[in-house]
Amino acid sequence: MPPDPNDPDLWDWGEDEDEDDLGPRRHLLRVLLVGIIVLALVLLLVVSVL
Repeated sequence: MPPDPNDPDLWDWGEDEDEDDLGPRRHLLRVLLVGIIVLALVLLLVVSVL
């Protein structure tokens, strides 16, 4: 018998409720890391075109 799709525990995949409690320093590091990765990808694209 398949599980009940209306069961709220079925859709709880272990998401962290304390995700909003990230400190400003950790949030800044995450934004900085994403920015560096995007910049590296754009630079790689520009170098490959030239």
